[in-house]
Amino acid sequence: MKNRPRTCSGCRGKFDRNTLLRVVKITEGGESSIKFDLGGKLQGRGAWVCRKIECIEKAKKSRAFERMLKTRAAEEVYEELLSCAM
Repeated sequence: MKNRPRTCSGCRGKFDRNTLLRVVKITEGGESSIKFDLGGKLQGRGAWVCRKIECIEKAKKSRAFERMLKTRAAEEVYEELLSCAM
């Protein structure tokens, strides 16, 4: 299977999945939440963002994860993403 490029939620550029950060929607006990997926292996609907601070901030400002995953993103998710940014 060919490795398809993923789209950054911030800049909308297409990149290889190894260069991006992933967040995933997880449903537990009827409650949905968005979690940072450091390994890129968690089950669930995912969204991707570049490792650039500008892209993470743009995704936060536009509420891209919330629109894509149809659930609320906690502030901690953005803090974890920013800690992995370059």
